Amino acid sequence: MLAILRVTGLGLLLVAAACQSQPATPNSASAAPAPVPAAPVAAATPDSAPASGLLSAPPDTMLARRIEAPQLNDVYVVAYQPSGGFGERYFFYRVSRITPTIVDLLPARQESTDPATDVSAAGFFTDKALTYTRAEALELVQEQPGDVQHTRLVQIRR
Repeated sequence: MLAILRVTGLGLLLVAAACQSQPATPNSASAAPAPVPAAPVAAATPDSAPASGLLSAPPDTMLARRIEAPQLNDVYVVAYQPSGGFGERYFFYRVSRITPTIVDLLPARQESTDPATDVSAAGFFTDKALTYTRAEALELVQEQPGDVQHTRLVQIRR
């Protein structure tokens, strides 16, 4: 239950960031609903480009190992597909604090269409940490039932 609440909170932050990062146009039909962690993506390396729209791929063991041994300032790259959209969008989280039982992630203030976006600018991440237990952080690479946006952790930058 706690994991579901944390995922919901993560999704709400993604929606808020998406609303702030989208230009205001009079013909905006809809805002993207909140993504929730979903299907893992198999990749040759953690720095390889994510595959678009894949579901039920085997878990990436390198990603899992990096989540199990986080380092300060790791950047988690999360891909999702906005409702009604065909292209992927990316959201970023920076590891800000690590203890033996938890990891704090700072969400980015905006999403991107490029997983290689430069996140080094001052103020790119918020100051409001999302606290995850180590087990909850590991769930970021597992598919969540009912996720229509195919949200998944695709890369960890060190």
